[in-house]
Amino acid sequence: MSARSKLNRFFCKLVVQFALVLFIIFCVVQGSLAGIFSYRDDKGAIHFTDDISRIPKQYRNSEQGVRKHREARGAYRATPQSSAAIELPGSVSSNGEVQVPLIPVGGGNFLIDTVLNGRIKARLMLDTGASLITLTEEIGSKLGITSYSGSAELPFNTAGGEDWMPLVALEMVAVGSAETRLVEASINSHIKGIDGLLGMSFLGDFRFEIDRTNKLLTLKPPHIQDELVWDGKPGNWWKSRFEHYDTTIKGYASRASFLQRRGHAKAPNMQKTVEFYKNLRQKLETRASISGLPGRFRPSS
Repeated sequence: MSARSKLNRFFCKLVVQFALVLFIIFCVVQGSLAGIFSYRDDKGAIHFTDDISRIPKQYRNSEQGVRKHREARGAYRATPQSSAAIELPGSVSSNGEVQVPLIPVGGGNFLIDTVLNGRIKARLMLDTGASLITLTEEIGSKLGITSYSGSAELPFNTAGGEDWMPLVALEMVAVGSAETRLVEASINSHIKGIDGLLGMSFLGDFRFEIDRTNKLLTLKPPHIQDELVWDGKPGNWWKSRFEHYDTTIKGYASRASFLQRRGHAKAPNMQKTVEFYKNLRQKLETRASISGLPGRFRPSS
């Protein structure tokens, strides 16, 4: 190869590297200027996005307009995490109370950083009115959760009528340093722009307080000081959890029979839901036995 050809190749490489550097700088600058936008549609539902061009023109040009929330970059994006431990913001007091910062998004709502199954980070909207954690299909996919026709499902009332949503059990959910195991969750295909809702299937495992003024969630252990615990839970927690599963199994078994008698297409799914809760109860029984929980806190099935 001639000296001239070598020189041309050298300059070509320089141009490519320079262009790459400019592209990276552009992406960083764009990310730092990114904002979080929200708008309310005609049905009253609030949607969130980090790309204003995805908001329909009729809402961008309406009198209500679009609200811009100054949040950290990538606020509404959840990406798969490595197997390394994921650290979440928050602090722990001497009595075991965990305080976690809340992220305001308008309308009196807050988001909170959450880790699912120890590897997927998601920002969920705090919702004490939701009985379960609810996740988007995207987060479900990152968790390896796939829906199929015979899966356990639950009916939910929506603006468009009754909708059946897949039911799953998360092995672990963490907020700050507060963790709980075997948490019921549903997958909702209608949630857009956020990763989902943090409902009572997690929050109910703690005594909690929401400080809207200081934007803090305080999660307190379910037991009081000096109370006997088994696997970190007091006897009344265990008793309540067993009773919850027993009542749920009985109720859904009755409903499954009702749907089956009427030839309802979702009767098999409801029966799968019964089996889902029976499996959770069995896992709770195994956990209780390992921890040495006294029989008085374990009602017979």
